[in-house]
Amino acid sequence: MWQSTSLLGRVREPARADLLALGTRVPYGPDKEVIVQDARDTHVLLLLSGMVKVQAVDEDGERALLDIRIAGDVVGEMAALSGRPRSATVRTCGDVVARAITRADFQALLLRRPEVAMELVLVVGERLRWSIDRRRDFLSCPAPVRVARVLVELVQTYGRQDKDAWRLGIPLTKVELASIAGMKPRTAEKAFSDLRHAGVVVSNLRRDVLVPDLRALRRYAGS
Repeated sequence: MWQSTSLLGRVREPARADLLALGTRVPYGPDKEVIVQDARDTHVLLLLSGMVKVQAVDEDGERALLDIRIAGDVVGEMAALSGRPRSATVRTCGDVVARAITRADFQALLLRRPEVAMELVLVVGERLRWSIDRRRDFLSCPAPVRVARVLVELVQTYGRQDKDAWRLGIPLTKVELASIAGMKPRTAEKAFSDLRHAGVVVSNLRRDVLVPDLRALRRYAGS
């Protein structure tokens, strides 16, 4: 039921049941901010269904997409662990159901279930590696290659294969996708234009991206 890369997908029973028993079930509607950057609350959200975007606003007021989280993932864990203000905003993509868990209950579970704490460390470590890889790409790769590498990762993790193409299946704009690769809107449009001309992506009006040949996209990305 839970994707293997998510926290709930990594944790085995009975620890998973203990995690699912925490907190209060809360439904959220589409496009709702469920965690706000710089806020000082410290609860954790364990996603039961749906998908969210993790975004940050820089000093110039520009919003950048940092990550995607799906059912089985936790969001807000950094504030719960450190007690510091929220580092990003979390916004729903469609309807979402989560369990809202207090900082005290979350920390108590990590002490009681060290296997959950270890899997959480691995999840955070993989997210850090993703961030480092994107920064390395920013320093060494042209914009279209950076976007291609982000798309390869997202399609392999969240995409689904239709009859003629892989579909990303996440309601993201081209600018949001490119912001993961650290580029501004004008650069993003040019990068996607290059990818379309190379025949490795097709975008449509429903804020979705189609990848006709995933192997060709991997070759373009050099991965």
